Amino acid sequence: MPVSRKKYIIVLLCSAVLLALVLALSLSVSPGGNGGVSGAELPLRISEYMANNTAYPNPDGVICDWIEIENASSRDFDLSGYRLTDDLTKAKYSFPVGTVLPAGGQITVWCVPGRSGGLYAPFSLKKQGGETILLMNSANTVLDRVDTLRSRRNLSFVRLFDGSLTVSDSPSPGYPNDAQGRAAYMDSQSRADSPLRLSEIMTGAKLYADPNGTPCDWIEVENVSGEAVDLTGVRLSDKEGEGRYAFPDGAVLAPGEFIVVWCSGEAAAGADHAPFRLTRAGETVILIDGKGAVLDRIAVPLMDHDASYARLEGGWAVTARATPGFSNDEAGCAAWIAAMGWGGADIRITEMASANVSGQRDDDGDFSDWIELYNAGNGTVSLEGWYLSDKAEKPSRWRLPAVSLAPGETMLVWASGKDRTTGQLHANFSLAAGETVTLTMPIGALADQAEVIFTKEDRSQIRTAEGWTEAAVPTPGRQGG
Repeated sequence: MPVSRKKYIIVLLCSAVLLALVLALSLSVSPGGNGGVSGAELPLRISEYMANNTAYPNPDGVICDWIEIENASSRDFDLSGYRLTDDLTKAKYSFPVGTVLPAGGQITVWCVPGRSGGLYAPFSLKKQGGETILLMNSANTVLDRVDTLRSRRNLSFVRLFDGSLTVSDSPSPGYPNDAQGRAAYMDSQSRADSPLRLSEIMTGAKLYADPNGTPCDWIEVENVSGEAVDLTGVRLSDKEGEGRYAFPDGAVLAPGEFIVVWCSGEAAAGADHAPFRLTRAGETVILIDGKGAVLDRIAVPLMDHDASYARLEGGWAVTARATPGFSNDEAGCAAWIAAMGWGGADIRITEMASANVSGQRDDDGDFSDWIELYNAGNGTVSLEGWYLSDKAEKPSRWRLPAVSLAPGETMLVWASGKDRTTGQLHANFSLAAGETVTLTMPIGALADQAEVIFTKEDRSQIRTAEGWTEAAVPTPGRQGG
């Protein structure tokens, strides 16, 4: 090879190395948590991101990945020219001139490949993780970075002030990452002047049944105005841009009333059945008026079976006391139970033993845990189809057989794990301190629940007017215990 050509190649290699060094310096990374300066040292930081979004639309109705930036200082911050990227070699997005982030505020950048301008960044995030998100100033100095992790659908990653990440099932893009921020974000998704709004949603029904007796998820709509509302043309959907269910022509919702649509996926099942189903893994439910305008939109998080997502006084929350067709409070729960024919049932958990080592024996001679049930009502109640569980998220864990409990009568259920429904009753679980025991009606309503407290060996816990307390002398099956 000629000498001149060798020199040329050497010069090229040196130039490439020099260019890489200059680029590395221009994308300099300040020391700190997760490769960046911690929130305590810089006013700006990456505070939340979502890389597997199917439920949270931006103000334009676009569902996409997003990155949230927070101003942790007490002064407004001008973001003009500041940059975001997922590429260590180049800055892909710059905040528009005049973008100001208020003190303590958050701003969301929406990640859509091929789209730019405003708060749209022309890249997406990989749901499998393994990327690096960089926040830089106008001189390309890295102010903060996040190394992304594998993302489950509709779960976000919230950044803690030590730089670590924690998974959140309550994303709040553009709002503080706490309960109040989540409530504010959810409220922002509703049209304030709409007389109709979504009020309760169930996505994991196993006990709650439609009028045909089939367990079915459901959506509840409320009329919050003082006048009747014609529902003609109003639609529900679980997909953006699609009005998949339409209320029947001429349907009217009276002031303050609720209407339930059953999401069976079978439109032929009736006018109150939607042709789509809901999923427990996370769902967006949309309420649309006759002109196609969104009246309300709610992103439902990952849900347990037979728990509902309800609009309560403090905002949307998961509750074990679902009230389809009634107000989301204790009065509404009682009214719904009465409407379902169970208003007179008052079965309670009154005593439990979780440390029975030498006290009461079951018919096998074993010292098993036990639960005492008591009929505090005025009528005999058949417990066929009722459920006991030691896991609040699985209320239908053990089904009671066809046994009846007269007024003032008690009944013992052994929590032995033996799973027997003839002779002595044995549930398919045992008890441990810290668990929650639930008693559920056949219609899915929570009849009673009690937390298992720590007790000394061979003692029980009893319910008193003041709450649960340890009893030195257990009294299984005898009311007064």
